[in-house]
Amino acid sequence: MWLEATTHPGLEDLLLEELSALYPGEGAEVDARKGRVRIPRARVGEEALGLRLAHHLVLFRARLLLSREDPLGALERAALALPWPELEGAGSFRVEARREGEHPFTSPEVERRVGEALHRAYGVPVDLKRPAVRVRVDVRGEEAFLGVQLTERPLSRRFPKAALRGSLTPVLAQALLRLADARPGMRVLDPFTGSGTIALEAASTLGPTSPVYAGDLDEKRLGLAREAALASGLSWIRFLRADARHLPRFFPEVDRILANPPHGLRLGRKEELFRLYRDFLRGALALLPPGGRVALLTLRPALLKRALPPGFALRHARVVEQGGVYPRVFVLEKL
Repeated sequence: MWLEATTHPGLEDLLLEELSALYPGEGAEVDARKGRVRIPRARVGEEALGLRLAHHLVLFRARLLLSREDPLGALERAALALPWPELEGAGSFRVEARREGEHPFTSPEVERRVGEALHRAYGVPVDLKRPAVRVRVDVRGEEAFLGVQLTERPLSRRFPKAALRGSLTPVLAQALLRLADARPGMRVLDPFTGSGTIALEAASTLGPTSPVYAGDLDEKRLGLAREAALASGLSWIRFLRADARHLPRFFPEVDRILANPPHGLRLGRKEELFRLYRDFLRGALALLPPGGRVALLTLRPALLKRALPPGFALRHARVVEQGGVYPRVFVLEKL
């Protein structure tokens, strides 16, 4: 049996570290650039729901090579041969099929074939909208995985909806925290807070011993972020209407700056974005002590590098995927 956790493609190594800390052992598998990590695991408890870098969790019970002669029949037989304790006395279930590659069948055909077989075997009614149990059948090339999805909704939906309207997920915010090596007690700044995702993730991860500051020019979004913070029990976050081009005017010295600056689509000309990056990074340099770090996302890596002032060293860079776009993560350290 395997526990599979999903994340943003490009963050598999960070998710593997988090999973390995929770469940030490060998035999982990990583689907590079596909956002999937699997570890051998027979049982999973409530502790797994606290994973910060995962979206969904699936407990796979079988892994098989598909028969070319009768692939749907092979999936049906494999499903009937497995124990499904979750279906005993369940109010409803559904089968969700996901495919990668070319196959002589469709995902709905898999769902119908396996779903009808399990319905006959267990007598549990099918509910396609809000099932009590979600049976997963994932077909990846010539391999198939059968199991149960443990998460009804993504683990990343841990804050009120107002904080999830921006372009950044809590999982990506958590990645910035880890790549910046932010630790409890450190002072953290989110200068482009928007709906507050980074600030909320920082405060909920590091706790009240870490002062968290969040700034934005948009009063409406700041108001939504404040509401989300209070609803999440994170009342120590300090929200300020502030211009990220002039950070020293608004904020004290901090140890870590986590940022998701505008990507330029609304700013118009490239030079305007360059000036924003330049002024923001100069202010960040002024706020940080030696060894302080900035972790940020950008879709304009060349422009950001051109705006980088002397005094910063690039410590890390990687590409991640979110919603069909591929921003670059940079980690800068003040010398």
